[in-house]
Amino acid sequence: MSSQRKTKRERELEAQAAALLGKHVSPQKQKLLLGVTLAACALPMLLAVRLWDRIPELVHTGLIGTSGEDDSISRAMVVFGLPALMCLMDLIGHFTLYRNQKRKTIPPAYTRLVGRWGFPVISVLFCSGMILQSAGGDLTLPFVTPCLLGLVLMLLGAHMWDCPKDAKLALRMRWTEGSDAVWKSVHQFAGWTWMGAGLVVIGWTMLMTGTSWAAGVFVLLAVAAPFAYAPLRANRPA
Repeated sequence: MSSQRKTKRERELEAQAAALLGKHVSPQKQKLLLGVTLAACALPMLLAVRLWDRIPELVHTGLIGTSGEDDSISRAMVVFGLPALMCLMDLIGHFTLYRNQKRKTIPPAYTRLVGRWGFPVISVLFCSGMILQSAGGDLTLPFVTPCLLGLVLMLLGAHMWDCPKDAKLALRMRWTEGSDAVWKSVHQFAGWTWMGAGLVVIGWTMLMTGTSWAAGVFVLLAVAAPFAYAPLRANRPA
């Protein structure tokens, strides 16, 4: 009997810990993260459409099939199928984390990170690399750098969107520290801005043949935007 009470108590403590330490997100943020990550997974399609004429109808993978011949895949699979597969896997990952949250379990930090962001990273880098190689090119530093920068911006934006006051990484300014309302508003503004900017930077890279100074200026403006918004928000009448 005592062991049953202990087991029940352990479940109660686990549920409380899940609410406090599980990094579970609100339904609104769940939808936001799902939309942003799905968009990131689909962005390599822009690169593939731009390079469509340079991609052969059958793309050699270098893998040997059961017949002993090269297991080639079609151009449509490279252009649309692989990014669509990443979108599907991303959807499954988010749904799994949602189920865990409903059950009040505590997924490890790496599981939460991979479940929400692993497939966008794979799609932006691996699928883009596959598309570039199919078109006779390769992943280069001018291509990879803005893609990684865009992914980092999205990760930071996701963190900032509902950043608590005790977070180690936060926008600590005299305007945000003095008001809970300003804190929430500025961090949500940073979240929206940085996640949107990350998508734009990656999309820009997919559509353009190389990086440009305009992309760098855009990133700097996006990063600076919350710092400019904070005093404006603080001085706004309640």
